[in-house]
Amino acid sequence: MQIFYPGDAGYDEERSGFQTGLRHEPQVVFAVQSVRDVEEAVRYAEVHGHEYAVQATGHGLTTATTGVLISTRRFNEVEIDPKTRTARVEAGAVWQQVIDQAAGHGLAPLSGDASDVGVVGYTLGGGFSVLAREFGFASDRVTRTEQIGDVVTSLEFELLPIRDVHAGELFYAAEHAGRVLEAFQSWDLPDHVTPAFTTLGDVVRVTFASTRPFDIGHLRVAPTLKEEFSVKPFAQAAGRPLPPHAYSGDNVLLKDVPLEALQAARETAGNSSAEIFFGLLPLGGALDTDATHLLKLVSPVLGVEQQHEEVFDQARPFVVGRSRNFRYAAG
Repeated sequence: MQIFYPGDAGYDEERSGFQTGLRHEPQVVFAVQSVRDVEEAVRYAEVHGHEYAVQATGHGLTTATTGVLISTRRFNEVEIDPKTRTARVEAGAVWQQVIDQAAGHGLAPLSGDASDVGVVGYTLGGGFSVLAREFGFASDRVTRTEQIGDVVTSLEFELLPIRDVHAGELFYAAEHAGRVLEAFQSWDLPDHVTPAFTTLGDVVRVTFASTRPFDIGHLRVAPTLKEEFSVKPFAQAAGRPLPPHAYSGDNVLLKDVPLEALQAARETAGNSSAEIFFGLLPLGGALDTDATHLLKLVSPVLGVEQQHEEVFDQARPFVVGRSRNFRYAAG
């Protein structure tokens, strides 16, 4: 195990993660590689009266620590048991490791749309996978957890017999956003299909995935800028890594929200003084929740909480909670 203090070579690199707009400012960093290392780090924090935080990748960093940072990126072994269809991962493992190793056995995890996200943090937040409506939350598949204090040192979870998925995306010019959202919201959605509607600046994107065939013809309500839909290996639908950058975001869970409220929220996001990526995920299916939708907002800067709340206000009467996932640099 390496231990870093402010000013040491490697300190800045070790405390930094995927989120570049917010960084930990720890008094000491323990770069752990084993359970024993985690025990030492937690004991040090408790003896000295310091708070401690854990970081594998830093994707979901919301509150920076000034005490002890336990960096788990080196503590990242992944083991696949094809007989029991389970995976055991250490604290710092990322989804790409699991995807790659499981694929060789015709298996797949319930990972999300970013393969460089840490497995533990994602799963503890619930875990909305690209196949969420078909198979439920990633956390539903956890069979064993090991931890020291508040630090989860390993997870064991079920894998699914999945090789290929039916998946793709449609892109439209932003001028068609209203029509596309109306078609998206009126979709007689099969329980096995997991879609998402996202506005990305001047572009609208609709994604969808399932292990079974389905039709997307009714979504073509306007000329597409680009479209792709095919049967592909699960790994190709599981998202691609992005370079580290600054961003902030939050979400609300909605129940029985009408189209009018969603359109108002979308328009408010599009007209905001901040650049806001607007994302809508239908829930239901195998997801065990009373909410019907998740609305998430992401901006490429910090300090835009007020603008995000103005968007959420358009659907406020239908808000029933928040997800622990999709919270970025949010207090």
